[in-house]
Amino acid sequence: MDAGMYKALSGAVAQMRHLETAAQDLANVNTSGYKRQRLAFGEVLARRLPADDRPGGWVAVGAQRTDWSQGAVAATGNPLDLAIEGDGFFAIQTARGERYTRNGGFTLKADGTLITPTGDPVLGESGPLLVTGQKIEVASDGTLRTEEGEIGKLKIVRFAQPGQGVKEGSNLFIGAPADVQLAGENVRVVQGSIEQSNMNPIDGMISLITINRQFESYQRAMSLMDSATERMIADAAR
Repeated sequence: MDAGMYKALSGAVAQMRHLETAAQDLANVNTSGYKRQRLAFGEVLARRLPADDRPGGWVAVGAQRTDWSQGAVAATGNPLDLAIEGDGFFAIQTARGERYTRNGGFTLKADGTLITPTGDPVLGESGPLLVTGQKIEVASDGTLRTEEGEIGKLKIVRFAQPGQGVKEGSNLFIGAPADVQLAGENVRVVQGSIEQSNMNPIDGMISLITINRQFESYQRAMSLMDSATERMIADAAR
């Protein structure tokens, strides 16, 4: 296989990865608090060989990054739906340890524990929150109250640096304890609302079409090179 074929193949493989990421983003356009992903591409061996010795044109995915921009906040009227405005995450207790999410579509267990859609307890600053009473009010600083009094305060955290939060799946993020800190006064909790995905469906569809066309271009290039190689072999055999 010649260098041109390898270059086209590397481009096709990179576009397949790009397509998978774009499809995942589009599939989560209606997922509350979802943060879209972005890929960074780079040349293979670009920094490991002298400039004159670099083959050039061999591409690969260099990094996958999360777009942390705020999604639109939509009113639902449900007192257990909470949205965060600003740089913060709800802290969740899972079987794997503490995790973080922007999805504030919460419910109550039979015993009054505030939980996520997957059944994980939502953490307050003193542990899981147990709601007693009927009328639930959540202040902008995350303090929960009912007619029976104050229940506790939501544990809302931030990552010291945006890149320190890593996607784990199920709309959850994980971070090293040293990288996680209380969000402070720069965030606001909005009761009766949900943060929507920051993925624009129109942009997502356009991106899928563009990536698919780029992938098809690499396929055509490989097909043409393969045909040219076959002709060369046939001519040499005469």
